[in-house]
Parts: sequence; structure tokens; C-alpha cells
Amino acid sequence: MKSTIKLLTLFLIIVEVLLIPSLLLPKTALADGVIIRPDPYSDRWDYLGQNRQLALINYRNGLQKMILSINMKETNKEAVWIFPVPAEPNKVVIDVVTKLPGLRGKDVKKEAETRLFEINKVLQITQIYPIIFLKNYISPSYPRYDYPILPESGAIRGDRLKSDITIYEHLEKEGITTEIITAKTAKALRQYLQNKNLKVEITSIPALNYYIGKEYTFVVSWISKTNSNIITPYYQSTTPPHQSGQRGVFVTFPTKKIYYPLILTSVYGSEVIPITIRIIGFVSPKVFKDIKDYTKISYFIDEYYRVEPELKNFYGASYNGVKKKIKYTKIEINAPSKMLTEDLWISKRSPLKASLASFFAKNEAISTILLLILNSIIAGLLAGVIVFKEARNIKGLVKFGLIGIFNCLSIIGLIIAVSFTKTKKIKKEDEKLLEKLKQRGFSIQALQRKDSRKLIFVPLFSGLFLVISWIIVKLIELSL
Repeated sequence: MKSTIKLLTLFLIIVEVLLIPSLLLPKTALADGVIIRPDPYSDRWDYLGQNRQLALINYRNGLQKMILSINMKETNKEAVWIFPVPAEPNKVVIDVVTKLPGLRGKDVKKEAETRLFEINKVLQITQIYPIIFLKNYISPSYPRYDYPILPESGAIRGDRLKSDITIYEHLEKEGITTEIITAKTAKALRQYLQNKNLKVEITSIPALNYYIGKEYTFVVSWISKTNSNIITPYYQSTTPPHQSGQRGVFVTFPTKKIYYPLILTSVYGSEVIPITIRIIGFVSPKVFKDIKDYTKISYFIDEYYRVEPELKNFYGASYNGVKKKIKYTKIEINAPSKMLTEDLWISKRSPLKASLASFFAKNEAISTILLLILNSIIAGLLAGVIVFKEARNIKGLVKFGLIGIFNCLSIIGLIIAVSFTKTKKIKKEDEKLLEKLKQRGFSIQALQRKDSRKLIFVPLFSGLFLVISWIIVKLIELSL
């Protein structure tokens, strides 16, 4: 048994000698220098062609506030923008907005990965000798910022038509006409649009039919004046400029879950129309199977976002004119339009991986201390069990786990703790001999502390600590 343990110990030491340098090899990364531009906006339901869809959503207390952007270099009377909302028409509020502020957030996953990289370096430095390998370490560089755009609110009264179409509100503002309507049939809806000289392809009828006869209301917008909106690109900066001249529709409605319409976009067939949705808060989208491989979900935090007074209706009165830390979720869908066979429903529940990433991104010191203690205890337990048979019981595990904590004072603290620890167990047959030695002035405790196995324990602990730290950091990164 003793020879087996010695061989196992020797094997582990050899493995660590070969493995540890690979864990400590300098890592290089290229720092990306990029020009950050606002997202290009386009007419959302323009059957003459779309470039991109963009929405910003704020959901609180069962009320969804959604801003859908419109940006057209050339307008046309046939351009129509139509989307459904899952609410009764008398509970839907509309407005047209023209000023979109810049919201810059940091990707919490990328921030957490950077913090974990730094934490792993600190853990390695506690062993002192890895410093010679760490001098050329370069922290990973990520394009961690997001530059979306957001807006405001309002509504006016409308009238009713005695037909299969009922108009509940009519709004003309900033060259855009918007109406809240309900339709008894898809044919009536098409006729309504054609009566306003708005072009609707016949292929859109099946998609529109999905909402007919259900608890959905349509918001229809069209361009009533020629207008050109060209957004000038800007470079990455501490405070992105607000964008003016940009138009969008702001709709407010009650709903049990966060909602974004996708089905109508399916009329574009195989064409890919990038869709970007930003939702205030960390939320959990229920992405259906057809678009799962085409969807990316990421989470951001803007630490010091100053809300303009004009946006208080969207963000809430408490945000008026003050700096706030805003968390938000970004959903990017780049699927062929024909695959948008369902609308997107989103739970307000914050996903565990977003909360975990946020914790490591914002609590580097606490995370370092927690991982240092945890990894030291695990390394102490494993090294103790391998080297000392006295550690192969509950009392021994507790003892060597506590010894491992002294590694928090660096490997030197561990060495001092181990040197003062009694590791030899007195055998019954040796008790009489030791008693005689004690009477002659010899220290029994010194004999218990003098143990050649400690020369194996310390390097084995150090190697195990580095390997365990690397594994746990990687596991955390994979879980984000």
C-alpha cells in the first residue's frame, strides 16, 4: 500500500511539472479598434423592402412600453408599417417620437470573462513562482460595448368606422400617420390599407389572418410626408451623443408577458432582415426551435446613463433627468424571414447565467477572496489525503482543509502553517519510548511536527491549487 501511494504521488508530481507551465503560458489577444455606429434603422413593415428592425422595450407592473424605429432615406405613399399587439384597443396608447438617446452598455459576460482572467492571475501569484510566467500576460480584449438608441410617449383620440374595421385612435405627427385598429377579417384589413393607397402584398394575408379573431389590436403607420433620415456615424466615446431627427412609434399596452411580433415578417420569404430588440432589465426570452440557431442573447449594464426629461414616460418618473444604472437584455435575430413562424414571448425572470456574470463582472475583490478560500480548501483536502494517511478520516479532512486556508497568505503562509502542524500520530507501542524521551527533556510535539512527508505535501498542494483554480475558472466561464 505504501509503495502504491509513493508511486501515485510521484506520478502526480511529474504530471504537474509537465502541466503547470502550459497553464501559465502567456496568453495574447488583439485589442480591437473599431468605429461604433448607431444601428441603421428602417421601416418596419414596409412591403417595398426592409433593412433592419429595432425595438426597445420597458416592462413594469404588467405594462409594456415599446418603441419601434422607423428610418427611411426615401419615403413612399405605398410604404406601410403594421404590427399587432396582444391587448384590447382601448388599452393601447400610441405616439410618434423624434429624439432617440444613446445608451451605451457593457456586455456583462465579456466583463465577467475579463474579471475571471484577472482573478486567475491573482490566484496563481499566491504561489509566487508563477510570477516568472505571468510577466507577459495580456488581458483579453473584447468589443464589450453596445450602442443602441431609445425614445418617448403620448396619444390622441380617434373615431370609429361602421364596417369590419374599427379605428380607435388616429395620430398625425412628424410626417407619420398612425392608427389603432381592429379587423374582423384579413380581407377587410387589406381593403382598409388599399383605401389609403397603401400597398400590401397578397402573400401577407395568411400572416395577417393569424391575428384575426383573437385578442390582438393592429397599430398601422405610414409616411405622409417626404423625409430623409440619415444618421451620421460617431466614434466610441464616454457619452454617446443623442440622435435627433430619428423617428419611431411608441406603443404602450398591458400584457402578462413581454411580447414582440415576428410572424408578419415571414412574408419576406428567404430574405434575412436583422432584428434587434433591447429590453430594460435581465429577462428570459422563450426562443422557439426554428430560430434558436439564428438568435443571440446578451446582457448589458450601462453604469451612468442620464435619462432625458422627454423620456420619463418610457423609463418612469424616477429616471427623470438623473443618472441611473440601467441593465438590459439584447436579442439579435438573423433568421430567414420564412422561419419566423411564431411571435416572441419573453419572461421577466432574470436568468441565472446573467446574474452570475453580473456578480463576477462587478465584484472582482469578493470573487477573488471566495475562490481563493474555496480552491485552497480543496487543494488542502486532496493533498492531505494523498500524502498523509492520518488525513483519511473526517477529523483529518477538517484539519487539512483548515491548513489549506493558510494559502490565502500565499504559499509562504501555508509553509509556515504546515511546519507548525503535528502530522505524525503516536502509535501505542511507541508511547512508552516517547514517555522516556520526554523525561529526558525531548519535545514530543517537535517529534510529531518533524515529518519528511511535508516536503511532498507543499509542492503537491501548490500544483493542485493551480490546476484546481484553472479548472474552476473555466467551469464558471462555461456557465456564463
